Amino acid sequence: MFSFLAASSLPERACAGTGAGHRTARAENMFGGPGLRGPFGLACDASGNLIVSDSPTYRVLRIDSSRNVVPLFGKPGATVGRLNFPKGIAVDADNCVYVVDCNNCRVQVFDESGRVKRVIGSVGSIGGTFAHPQGIRLDGKGRLLVADTRNNRVQIFQGDEVVGVIGDLGDAPDQFRLPTACAVAAGGEILVLDSKHGMVKVFDADLKFQRSFGGDGKAPGFMNGPQGMDLDADGRIWVADTGNHRIQAFREDGKVHAILGRNGSGPGELSNPTGIACNGGRIYIADSGNRRIQVLVGEKFEILAGSAARAGACAEESRFS
Repeated sequence: MFSFLAASSLPERACAGTGAGHRTARAENMFGGPGLRGPFGLACDASGNLIVSDSPTYRVLRIDSSRNVVPLFGKPGATVGRLNFPKGIAVDADNCVYVVDCNNCRVQVFDESGRVKRVIGSVGSIGGTFAHPQGIRLDGKGRLLVADTRNNRVQIFQGDEVVGVIGDLGDAPDQFRLPTACAVAAGGEILVLDSKHGMVKVFDADLKFQRSFGGDGKAPGFMNGPQGMDLDADGRIWVADTGNHRIQAFREDGKVHAILGRNGSGPGELSNPTGIACNGGRIYIADSGNRRIQVLVGEKFEILAGSAARAGACAEESRFS
């Protein structure tokens, strides 16, 4: 049996100097305060802060170790520096934030103060352009990997140059239907989350297909429209199994290590989870349908930020092997 920790009763904080301290959490969610409306992408910066893209509010926020939720940047629009449904997030060693600006079909790079440093890509299907990209990853070689979702491929950038492409549209082992996330293993293998097929597909450092696991479905090890993926320090692969309202963790050989959660709003329950980030033994989950972030520490869930939920556990739906 697993126990689940309820969220601490810290109130949501208003931005300094805004005079928003008397707003309710509902008002903050509606009018641009720190509240979450649909968290999607997650990444940790060098200080251990959690960086979050909140797609419906077109913003990127930071959650610090004291659970302060601080908007960093983001307003709706198509001009440089503005966002239209931001999704995947990555943070480099200098704490620059790479944002997949999904509906503007580009990646924007912001410094710590929210200034735009680079814009990568535009709408299109040729190399270096995107069609509603979603996932993003920085590897240990200074390369940027982007899951170019509606072009059914992953593009690899070194600087502004495309140096590799994985996949195209189809049902063959090395093809995709709506790839949504990517990750890089310690040995250099590239993992791609193929959403429509419900699979993780693994490619070697030369971009050649090696193996896959999963499949479209509800049974353990199968997935339904998965949206997010990350690797922990032990090489386990954590997947936000979005349509099944759960998290699945896999060993490197594709065998299921853990299944966590079920549909609901209690602690440890999930509604359309999207982003996932592993850092320091913690698993952060964008519980998007519940407008909150949950964190798994060991075998215990806690609500880190966002909507409050009733107490309770779903131990019968959570298991490790």
